[in-house]
Amino acid sequence: MDTAGLMPSLISINDDEYLLFRNYISDKCGILVPPEKSYLIETRLSKYMVTAGAESFGEFYNYIISDTDPLMPQKIINAITTNETQWFRDIAPWKIFEESLLPKYVDELGRGEKKQVRIWSAAASTGQEIYSTAMCIDDYLSKNNVKGVNLSDFYFFATDISSDVLGIAKKGRYNKISIMRGLSDYYREKYFKENGSAWDIDPRICAAVKFERFNLKNIFQIFGQFDVIFCRYVLIYFSDDLKREIVAKIYNSLSEGGVLFTGNYVLYDLFKDYFDAHHYGNLTYYIKKAVSK
Repeated sequence: MDTAGLMPSLISINDDEYLLFRNYISDKCGILVPPEKSYLIETRLSKYMVTAGAESFGEFYNYIISDTDPLMPQKIINAITTNETQWFRDIAPWKIFEESLLPKYVDELGRGEKKQVRIWSAAASTGQEIYSTAMCIDDYLSKNNVKGVNLSDFYFFATDISSDVLGIAKKGRYNKISIMRGLSDYYREKYFKENGSAWDIDPRICAAVKFERFNLKNIFQIFGQFDVIFCRYVLIYFSDDLKREIVAKIYNSLSEGGVLFTGNYVLYDLFKDYFDAHHYGNLTYYIKKAVSK
């Protein structure tokens, strides 16, 4: 059978092949593709199967594990991950920053109680979340005429398992569709410059963020401790065991009183042993429990 001219959408995956790829994807990045969503494997990976010259997903799996193309595992991760994001998504986390967290952090920084406030976006996608945070903080400092505390007193760190989305994030350049999703006129005019068909974020904001490719299955300790961790809309894609493992690692990566944002859904059963739940509107966020003495 000649697959060169076959449309990827016409190639189907059978049950045995689905199990091979489900386990492979789960092992590589933790994402659990349920049976009812096996079409995601079919639709997102067919083009790579055709490129590899395989006549079936079974043959493609054997091609992958043969390591003929060392870049193929990352291509599969890039294809299978969901990268839905927007500026100031759900808005509430940044309201919490402005009304609660930043007054406290600015006071602690000003009095020398903190040397730096460390913030990690643990599933950064194309960067909108961490850039929203940096803009929010920079805007707060300027609007409140804060003296002695600068953007450089905040450490912005962002990771994602997909090399494709990180490439976009690092450039800080967004097309007209991306720029419209959640970004107010105020922030666009203050922090972006139109450049042909795209918009470039303020170089100060772009330079303030460090991006790194990272698999949440790996050890967190290498990054040190953080005051705030965003791990939003990603835990829902993992198995229950991996969710619990990641929550425990987040707990250990947060400083005393550290804050965790998980998204606009409630997973308190996962967090109750480690965090106290707090509410802002319809958003539930979590503060690290104090260690019992």
